[in-house]
Amino acid sequence: MHKIMDRKIRGKDLNIVGIVGKNGKSTIAQIHHHCYTELGKCSKVGSVVEFFVESYENSEKDVIIEASLCAIKGKKASYVDFDSLIFSNTPKDASLDELWTMKRPFIALPLEKTAIINIDDEHGTAFCNVTIASIITYAVNRPADINARNIKLAIDKTVFDLYYKGSFACRVETPYFGIYNIYNTLTAIAHLISIGYDPEKIAQLLVDLPQIEGRFDSFLTESGIRVVVDYGRNPEAVGAVLKSLATVCRGNIITVIGADANTTAVERSSIGKNALMYSKQVVFTTDNSRKEDAQSIIYDIIKGNVRQNYRICIDREKAIEVALNMAKPKDVVILFGKGHEKTQLIGEKTRFFCDKKTASYLVEKYDI
Repeated sequence: MHKIMDRKIRGKDLNIVGIVGKNGKSTIAQIHHHCYTELGKCSKVGSVVEFFVESYENSEKDVIIEASLCAIKGKKASYVDFDSLIFSNTPKDASLDELWTMKRPFIALPLEKTAIINIDDEHGTAFCNVTIASIITYAVNRPADINARNIKLAIDKTVFDLYYKGSFACRVETPYFGIYNIYNTLTAIAHLISIGYDPEKIAQLLVDLPQIEGRFDSFLTESGIRVVVDYGRNPEAVGAVLKSLATVCRGNIITVIGADANTTAVERSSIGKNALMYSKQVVFTTDNSRKEDAQSIIYDIIKGNVRQNYRICIDREKAIEVALNMAKPKDVVILFGKGHEKTQLIGEKTRFFCDKKTASYLVEKYDI
C-alpha cells in the first residue's frame, strides 16, 4: 500500500468529491453515491485518507470523502487532490479557528476545480471569497445558481421547484424529510450539473433515494403513531429536525434525547432548549454517558431551561417505553442521538443497544 505521506492521490486518476461542514456530511455522501450508482458509475464513500489509497489501488474512479475538521486539522485532507468541494454549513457560534480550518481546503482548491457553496449559511460568502476555483452557489432563502422554491414538506417526502441560474428547471421529489435535506439534495444537483448532467435527468435519480439508516428513519405503528430514529446529536441538528417536523406533524411531538459525554455544558443546554421548544413532551435520558455520571449530563441539559414539559428517565429503554405509552394516534415519537449505532457506552462497559429495534420491540409488547 502507498504511504500517505509519500504522494498525493491524483485527481487525474480519480474523481474525488469532498464534503466540508458541520452537519449532513454522511447524508450528502450517500445521496451522491446513490446518484453515481444509478448512472452506472462505480463509487465509494469514506472519511479517511487510507480508504482513498485503497480506492486508488483498486482503480475505482469516483470517490466521495467526508472531510471532517479532524482530517483537515491533521492535514490528511491536504493529501487529497479534490475535483469538487462542497461546503454545507458551519457550527452555530463557530470559532475563528473552526472557520479557518474549514476554509483551508477551499483556499487550496485550484482554478480548474469546482467549489459548491451554501450561501444561506452565514459564512457562505466568506467561503466564496477564499477560493479561486469555479463556484456554484446553492440556497433556499436567497438567489443562487441553484435554488429550491415552492417547497412542499410531508413526513414521507419533500417536493420543490428547482431553479438554475434564475430559471425554472424542473420539479424535484425526494423521499427525504425536512428543509435541511433540501440543502443536502441541492449539493448533489449542483455537482451533477457541474459535470454535465441535465437537471431533469438528475431529478429522476432523486425520486428513489434509499433510506439512510438512523437518519429520520421511521415507521408507523398500527395505531397510527409515527416512530422516528435520528442520529441528530448536536443543537443545530436537533433544532433543524424538530423545526421541520413541527410544520407537518398533525399530532404532538414527543422527544427522547440525551447528550453524549463528549459535549460541553453549553451544548447540552442548547440541545435541551431546542428539544423543549418544539416538543409537546420531552423524555431526557442517557446517550453514551461513558465515564461521566448520567444524571450530571441531564442536569446540564435542563439547567437554565425554564420550560417544564419534560420527564427524566435515566434508563434509555425505559425512556423509550415511557414516550411510546404517552403517544396517541397522529403523534410523532422521535428518538435522537443514537441513529444507526448498535451499542451504548456506559462507564467501562459497551452494551448492545439499538433504538429502532428497541422501539419495535416495545411497540409489539404493548400493542401500540
